[in-house]
Amino acid sequence: MDIFWIAYAGFVLWMCMDCFNRKEHFIWIIIILVLIPVGPFAYFFAVKTRAGGPMLQPIQLFNAGPSREIETEETLQLKELITKYHKAYHYEKLGQIYLEQKKFELAVTQFEEAVKKDPELTEARYGLAKALHGMGQPAEAAKILEELIKIDKKYDYGNAIFGLAECYRLSGQEDKALEAYEAVINSFHFFKAYYHYARLLDKKGKKKEAIDYMKSIIGSSKDLPDYKLEKERHWIEEAYKYLRKNGIELA
Repeated sequence: MDIFWIAYAGFVLWMCMDCFNRKEHFIWIIIILVLIPVGPFAYFFAVKTRAGGPMLQPIQLFNAGPSREIETEETLQLKELITKYHKAYHYEKLGQIYLEQKKFELAVTQFEEAVKKDPELTEARYGLAKALHGMGQPAEAAKILEELIKIDKKYDYGNAIFGLAECYRLSGQEDKALEAYEAVINSFHFFKAYYHYARLLDKKGKKKEAIDYMKSIIGSSKDLPDYKLEKERHWIEEAYKYLRKNGIELA
């Protein structure tokens, strides 16, 4: 029984760290710690195993040196399966491990092999785009996401097309970014998408439209539940800053 509780404590710690890293609502921490023993498993299946999430800003690897591969029991097992069966699924799972560990170059190799073996494996395409994005190659990530969106326009609950808009913006493809952001805000309610869409409109000289979209962020925020409000707070505050900078004060 001692071994079981040690393993369980490790699992709980893993889920708590994952929750912090994903910036999930604090209620999940309470669920994980209080609802013993089902809490951490509820988080694992409800959040941890769901496909991806909004794409993050690219991670700067300057001065970080080359990725160093550290073998684990899981990676060794997957490599053994790859050697035996050469299945796209195993390449994709190994790529996901490297992606979580931020070993982007290693992840890219696995995802590329998975896509080569099974072009319809959307998880591998998405993982490849994330790895390229993490390496600071948004233009290359955009090319992958373009193909993914052709397969499933709403992949990962809209996060894939949102990621495409972000990659266009970060790689200086502003007209394409505007088009992609517009597709996002027409179907989903990501305040970050509204904000960057408005900033691009401003950059194109469409200040009135930009102001209207910033106001829509503020207006929509008043109906958000507390947990959603907390996740969107940064973009709400940025919208207020933009409006104040342009001489508009809201009550």
